[in-house]
Amino acid sequence: MEHNPTAKHSNKRKSTRFIRTDIKVSIVKSGFLGLNDAINCKLRDISSSGVQISTPTKLAADSKLTVILSFDAGKVFKLKARIIHHQKTETYLSVHSFPKIIELVDDEEISLHELCLYEDQEQVSAKFRNLDPHSVKILTHSPLNLRKQHSLIFILSNGKKHKVLTEIHDYHPQKHNYYGIKFVKTSDELADYSLDTQTDLIFK
Repeated sequence: MEHNPTAKHSNKRKSTRFIRTDIKVSIVKSGFLGLNDAINCKLRDISSSGVQISTPTKLAADSKLTVILSFDAGKVFKLKARIIHHQKTETYLSVHSFPKIIELVDDEEISLHELCLYEDQEQVSAKFRNLDPHSVKILTHSPLNLRKQHSLIFILSNGKKHKVLTEIHDYHPQKHNYYGIKFVKTSDELADYSLDTQTDLIFK
């Protein structure tokens, strides 16, 4: 049975959760024959009592596991834990090709100010990645209708707009599993080390 995060979980939090980019996290599931291979994950946030991670791998609710936290500063923590909630989402990745915009490529004083994706006449909320003169990778949280016409509007730093039709060469959904994981015991050592190595005060 899958559990979605709710306000009930938030109200029970006693530890501040920090967002860190200098920690690599992996998990090892407990099996009948001992420990299995480690699964690399993406760390969403961390506290002395647990972590939130994302991974394409689906894990059983209430699974027991070992969380391995490797700090860039050198310290490694291995903590016994269990899954307390799970949320599943899906995103869609597409690669769009388009004619080269000469003004943007050849004029060093002009830069891209904004880029927008349209499906027919309706704008689609999107994140843009790996932009080059002929193509761009696009991430959306809703599926694209491949039978419709897609276009990009380039808004340049000089105020000009260029609308170009695109062709989609690659398109596939990506499934994401988000897990809230609670340590069996709150780690004061982890809390102290996290504070000692904290550089950006980003927390939630």
